[in-house]
Amino acid sequence: MIGTTQKPIEEVLGALEGYQKIAVVGCDGCAKACLTGGSEQVQQFANQLRDHGKQVVLEATPERTCYVDKSHTRLDPCVDQLKEAEAIIVMGCGGAVQITRQVTEELDLTIPVKTALDSVGHMDTLVPGELAMEQCQECGECILNETGGICPVTKCAKGLLNGPCGGAENGKCEVNPDRDCAWILIYNRLAALGELGKLRRFMAPKDYSKMAKPRVLNIKEKKVA
Repeated sequence: MIGTTQKPIEEVLGALEGYQKIAVVGCDGCAKACLTGGSEQVQQFANQLRDHGKQVVLEATPERTCYVDKSHTRLDPCVDQLKEAEAIIVMGCGGAVQITRQVTEELDLTIPVKTALDSVGHMDTLVPGELAMEQCQECGECILNETGGICPVTKCAKGLLNGPCGGAENGKCEVNPDRDCAWILIYNRLAALGELGKLRRFMAPKDYSKMAKPRVLNIKEKKVA
C-alpha cells in the first residue's frame, strides 16, 4: 500500500484559503488502511473543516481513488455537488489526488484539487491498523531471489548489494542502531534456507535508469517505459 500521514490542519486550511465550499474525497484503499482517508476519517475531517467555518458540500470515498474507473464510479453521480464546490480536498496518496484532478477534467470541471495528506512511500502492513514498513524501493530490477526475500536496497541504510559494510554492532545498523542490519538478516535467512552459496555471487551495480520517473507501465504489452 501507499503510506500516508495527515498534514497539519493549519497547512490544509492554508491550501483552502479563499475557498468556502469544499468537497472532501477519501480513499477506501490504502488511506483507509492507514487510518487517514477511509469513510470514517472523511467524516471526521469534514466535521473539522466545518468547525473552521467551511461548508462541506460533498463527502465521497471511492473504493480505490487511484483507479480512475473507481473514482468515476463514485464521483460521476455527484457532479452537481462537485459543480457547487469551490475546491476539492483529497484524503489519499499523491496518485489519488492526481486521478481526482483527472476525473474533474474529464467531467469538464475546472476546480482546484488539494491534498490533506503526505505520501510517505510504498508500505507493507506488519500489524494491521498499527504498523507498516517500507520494504521495497520499486527499483524495477528486483534482486529478492538472491537475498532470501529481504531487500538490501531498501533495508540497508547504504543500499549495499554485496554484503554488509562492517559497521554493524550486535546485529544492528551503524546508521540507525534501532534497526537490524539488513545483511545480517539476509545471511541468517539464507543460512536457514541452505542457500549461503548465493553470497559468493557478485551482484552487479543496479541499473538506476530503471528507476527514472515518471515510469509508464503498458499493462497489455507488459512493458515499462
